[in-house]
Amino acid sequence: MRLIRKSLFAMAGVVLALPLAAAFAQSADDVAYCKRLSALYREVNRGADPTGAGANAMAQCDANPGAGIPVLEKSLTDAKVSLPPRSSMPAFNPKAYSNVADCLTAASAAKAPLSLCGAKQGM
Repeated sequence: MRLIRKSLFAMAGVVLALPLAAAFAQSADDVAYCKRLSALYREVNRGADPTGAGANAMAQCDANPGAGIPVLEKSLTDAKVSLPPRSSMPAFNPKAYSNVADCLTAASAAKAPLSLCGAKQGM
C-alpha cells in the first residue's frame, strides 16, 4: 500500500511539474520577444520615455510578458510597423561543433537540415 501511495505522489508531482517547466521555457522566449517589441516601440517613439499603456506593457516584459506583448503588438501594428519574428532561435551554425556527431545532434534539435553537418560544410 505504501508503494502505491508513493507512486501516486510521484506521478502527481510529475504531472504538476511538466506545465510549470513548459511555462518557464516559453517565458524565456516571451521575455526576449517582449524586449524586442519594447526596443521597437522606443524606436518608433523616437526614444521618448513611454507613458500610459505602452510604458505599462514594457514594464511587464520581465515578470509577465504575456500581458505586455499584446499591448505592444497592437501599438506597433496601429502605427503600421512590421512586427519582428517571434522566434528567438539564432541561425544554426555547423562550424560551432567540433565533430559531425555533435553537429548532427544539434541540427536535429534545432530542426535544421542534417546536410549542413557534412565534410563540405567545413566539418
